[in-house]
Amino acid sequence: MNPASQPTSRTASGIHAGNYPAPLWRRAAALLYDGLFVIALLMLATLILLPFNGGEALPQQGLIAWLYQGYLLFWVGAYFSLFWCIGGQTPGMKVWHIRVLMPTTAGYRTAVLRFIGGLCSVLLAGIPFWFAQADAEKRSLIDRWLGTVVTRIPKP
Repeated sequence: MNPASQPTSRTASGIHAGNYPAPLWRRAAALLYDGLFVIALLMLATLILLPFNGGEALPQQGLIAWLYQGYLLFWVGAYFSLFWCIGGQTPGMKVWHIRVLMPTTAGYRTAVLRFIGGLCSVLLAGIPFWFAQADAEKRSLIDRWLGTVVTRIPKP
């Protein structure tokens, strides 16, 4: 993990000193921006499989379709989790100047659990994200559980 992303101290409320919570609109903008990268990644992941199916489209029903969807979900999870572990930012987060701060003991497992929690939040129509905005620290339930914080970072 990048040493610059390590929190140095905490205030009594748990916010890292000198960092402010990222507002919802920045998080949403970063997610939309990352969506473009994810679409490209999924196209490349599908391209890898086409030779194994004779260059034909993959089946839309049955076991192969479920395995294919799991394969694509793996790639999306790897995209977010790896970027969060390497510097705490996806490309979209970098553009919108936000970063995930993880505990020093956190590793890939924490990033994967954070992805799964975010996926569940999206499947619940984003309701957990809205509840996080009512929190003083703007932390979702999954962020509290994992000890992560999404903060704004100063523009260079």
